[in-house]
Amino acid sequence: MYEEFAQVYDDLMREIDYKQWGDYVFRLLLNAKNEVKSVLEFGCGTGNITSELAQKGYAVTAVDLSEEMLTVADEKIAEQNLGDVRFFMGDMSNFQIGEEFDAVVSCCDSVNYLPDKAAVQNFIYCSQDALKSGGLLLFDINTPVKFKEVIKDNTYVYDLDNVYCVWENSPDFEAGRMDYDLSFFIKEEDGRYSRYDESQSQYIYTVEEIYHMLKNAGFMNIKIYAFGTFLQGSNECDRVQFVAEKK
Repeated sequence: MYEEFAQVYDDLMREIDYKQWGDYVFRLLLNAKNEVKSVLEFGCGTGNITSELAQKGYAVTAVDLSEEMLTVADEKIAEQNLGDVRFFMGDMSNFQIGEEFDAVVSCCDSVNYLPDKAAVQNFIYCSQDALKSGGLLLFDINTPVKFKEVIKDNTYVYDLDNVYCVWENSPDFEAGRMDYDLSFFIKEEDGRYSRYDESQSQYIYTVEEIYHMLKNAGFMNIKIYAFGTFLQGSNECDRVQFVAEKK
């Protein structure tokens, strides 16, 4: 997954306001019991949130499963001359680094890519192991209503300067899964287009399921916000933000 997609990911996701997203994460981290200086980011992708966190002065350690995504992220950080960032290739549901951080962050519905509840619970345990006492765990998910009423079985076509992409959604709500099939054409230096095909899947979890997993791991002061706000979130929101504190 993401082998060729990493080349065009930022073009296809250009409508996302990463600065606004980073500002929201920053405001959430301001509520931590202890001052946040170090952040472990899971599912960093091409480093857009990584960049925002580094610009705000955090020492960031960023992890992703895709070597190609990490390559793009590393180049991005280097171009911006943001030095206090480390990258690791790893699985967010099975990652150990032997250090403790003030906060663990995962953005852009990365948790929805974890294939079952056991993987989500393991991600929460990995995050707990990586946190200092009083540290914060922050992550967001797409909710069931977003998968059913927004994403559903839509097809999207992106016609950009150097890439043409057809993105098809195929829901399997009984299995709690959304499959994405992508065909994209990347313009080469000689003007010809190369075609690549890729498939991805996201998995559907309820707010209650995630809440109980956090409780099972011993997290406290669990907050569930409608994304982008500090208002109570629920399964009826498109996206919810979880904030939990390690004892």
